[in-house]
Amino acid sequence: MLNKRAFSYLSWKVRRRHGHRTAVLRALTQAVQAMGCDQIAVTGDLTQLALPAEFEAARQQLQGLGPPQNVFVVPGNHDALVPTAWEDGFARWADYMAPDDAETGSSPRFPTLRVRGPIALIGISTAVPTRPLSAAGSIGAAQLARCAEVLTETARRNLYRVLLIHHPPVSNAVSHHKRLADADAFLPLLRRHGAELILHGHSHRRSRAELPGASGSVPVLSVSSASANSCDPLHRAAFRVFRITPTASGWTTTYQDHAYDHDSGLFISEPKIAL
Repeated sequence: MLNKRAFSYLSWKVRRRHGHRTAVLRALTQAVQAMGCDQIAVTGDLTQLALPAEFEAARQQLQGLGPPQNVFVVPGNHDALVPTAWEDGFARWADYMAPDDAETGSSPRFPTLRVRGPIALIGISTAVPTRPLSAAGSIGAAQLARCAEVLTETARRNLYRVLLIHHPPVSNAVSHHKRLADADAFLPLLRRHGAELILHGHSHRRSRAELPGASGSVPVLSVSSASANSCDPLHRAAFRVFRITPTASGWTTTYQDHAYDHDSGLFISEPKIAL
């Protein structure tokens, strides 16, 4: 605790613990299970202090959502709060971050790729230890180069490419000390190679934006924390269900939010929205 964890622990004790409830997370897990989704995406911050016990608890929560082949995770900044030995941290849920071609128990090499039918799920890691009072993230030059290769290959295969990333690549989505530090390098890559959809975490709120891609705008969406008990509808716990359908001219994509209702303790479906 004589490191950056002390600041994060203080933040939890003073503020964050009052806005999160285990009962909300339990209700969300049950609601997601009932949906029977083909693939579940989790965009980071499964821990607060990156302690071994938290990684183990996070694995148990992931197991509640489904087996590793059905649940795909990218890490968040809290999961890399301080440098942590592989076996004490990410090894606990390496199979949930693993690409299709991963060796059992190995450390994933980002970007990670899972192909499910016509859908390519591409996991990008922005989780790097930073100085105290910073929650910034970074993709890094090597990962950006590999991401260009993955986007090119999946486009050649006519797959619907969904990028999963913790830090939003959109400007002004979060404060400066929480930003994606190399967003200026990511945006030209997106304009050159394109993608069909970007899902991010970190902002703890439901939002929708767009970024320029190779053949049009790329939707960029986030959802609120899975355990949030906020009175603000945009920050209250929710999950988002996408339906992606190939058509003769491309793709049809809709999404539907399911938000926590304080009175019933259930997640209520909202109207479907087309992208």
